[in-house]
Amino acid sequence: MEAVSERNVFDFILQGFQIVSLVIAGALLVVGSPYGSQTSYNGRLAINGRTAWILMELVSPAMLICAYFAPATSGPAEHTSSSLLSARNALVALWLAHYTYRAIIYPLRQTSRKRMHVGIMLSAVLFNSVNGYLNGRWLSVFAPAEHRQHVSTYAAMHQLRVYFGLVLFVVGMCGNIYHDNILSTLRRKSSQHAKHSYAVPHGGLFTVVSCPHFFCEIVEWLGFAVLSGSPAAWTFLLNVVCNLLPRAFFIHKWYHVTFAHSYPQNRKAVIPYLL
Repeated sequence: MEAVSERNVFDFILQGFQIVSLVIAGALLVVGSPYGSQTSYNGRLAINGRTAWILMELVSPAMLICAYFAPATSGPAEHTSSSLLSARNALVALWLAHYTYRAIIYPLRQTSRKRMHVGIMLSAVLFNSVNGYLNGRWLSVFAPAEHRQHVSTYAAMHQLRVYFGLVLFVVGMCGNIYHDNILSTLRRKSSQHAKHSYAVPHGGLFTVVSCPHFFCEIVEWLGFAVLSGSPAAWTFLLNVVCNLLPRAFFIHKWYHVTFAHSYPQNRKAVIPYLL
């Protein structure tokens, strides 16, 4: 495949991924969250929730690594031409850091997960395959030459973007882990005293929103997009927003229905004080 043809294919997939994100948002606004506390599917196509989560999330870093190290067909964007401490290698490291937590640590720390429809898992595998390919291939082949320079040189060239993006990514990831921990701890405690292991969460941004872990994940990937300047990363952010906002609305509604008047009425769904 010629390099130009590969870029054409890349752009076609990228544009399709952007369109799909909007379709997914519309679908989720209609059908609600396909997994988690709002589902109770236990049919023949239901599989272990923890296993399904780990498998579908591991696809993203695996595909990114494959796309990143696959040799370029032509041109100067060969992977071997960059420094080990290049900006794009640093971006790959951030991606792997996120998925080390999201795909392995997060599910293993949970007391349990509801069973998941195999179709949901396979759709997530497809999504993560495309997303991993787009981000890995852009960093490896289609990124500007400056991404192959030493990370300190790249940071000196784009100081505001790098420091702002890095702060967003780190704060978002830490906030994500922190609020996940609140939910896991709460569920572990409530499961010891009740049949249904759900309770009203408190602490951190739970004071003002129902889904602060979603908000922090959006902030995290906004930081990654700012850092990289990658159209693939911005497209991923679009997908994250289109996936998490509708789910946050349904979870927010579920809290109000489940806990009625005991649920804080001043909380928003996902964006503090706004939405």
